[in-house]
This record gives sequence, structure tokens and C-alpha cells, in this order.
Amino acid sequence: MIAANVMSTGAHTLTKEKTMLDAFKLISEKKVRQIPVVDAGNIVQGVITPRKLMKAILPRYIAEGMIEDVKFAPELPEFVENIDQLAYKSVEQVLDTEFVSVSPETSTMEIAALFVNAKKPIESILVVDHNKRLLGIISPWDVFKRLWEYAEKKN
Repeated sequence: MIAANVMSTGAHTLTKEKTMLDAFKLISEKKVRQIPVVDAGNIVQGVITPRKLMKAILPRYIAEGMIEDVKFAPELPEFVENIDQLAYKSVEQVLDTEFVSVSPETSTMEIAALFVNAKKPIESILVVDHNKRLLGIISPWDVFKRLWEYAEKKN
């Protein structure tokens, strides 16, 4: 089985010119965890991830790991202030340009290994063609679902 058999197509995307308010609406309405950011030719420019959003709303000294013990930090007011400011930033200001992508021919075993062995947690893997155009997206659940369907057919 390969990425083309496992991926979900029709991923919800944004362009760099959109605002983070557009991203928040998409996350809320479509229940997505990661948003690929593409240009007019559907070429992937980066992704909006929960990790990147969390880093954007944390105080800089916490997000950059300058202080590990944050029990003393005031919680809600600064989060709310930071998220208010974040809402009107462009997607380009927040997108993560480091993302994992594979070709449609990548084996499911390799995809599963990427999820398990990544240095930082991966929400999903983008499937792109040789020009980096977005073809689909794969979550760990997509892998499980397809493998389960395959196992059921064998039995």
C-alpha cells in the first residue's frame, strides 16, 4: 500500500495572504488540525499547526524555552491578549515552513515510521507531486483506517 491509497484528498487550505482569523474559522468549522498553506498553483508554502499556534500565543520567554518552570506565570490574560493580536496577523507570519511531505508512491510502512520516529510530533504528512503541489494529506488515523480495511478484506 502507498501514500496515494491512504491519503485524504480535498484538504482544506489557505493562502499566505489570508489572516489567522480565517485559519481559526477553518479550524473551528471544519475540525482540522493542520492547515496546508498553498499558493495560486496549489504549491505548498508551509503549514499552520497546533504547535506553531501554541508558540505564537505563549509569552516569548516561554515559547523559546528560556524559562522551563512556568508555574509562576499568570495564565489567562496574556493568552487572551496574544490570541487577539494573532487573529489579525497574516497566515504568512505564522506558517511553519518545516513540514513533512512524501510522494504519492511512498510506502505506508515509511509513512508510519515517519509518524513514530520524527524528532518533533507530526500531526499529518502532506502528499505532494514532484512540483510540490498538494495532492492529499495523511494523518495517523488514515493509516490505521486503510490498514484495518485491508485486514478486514483478507479475513
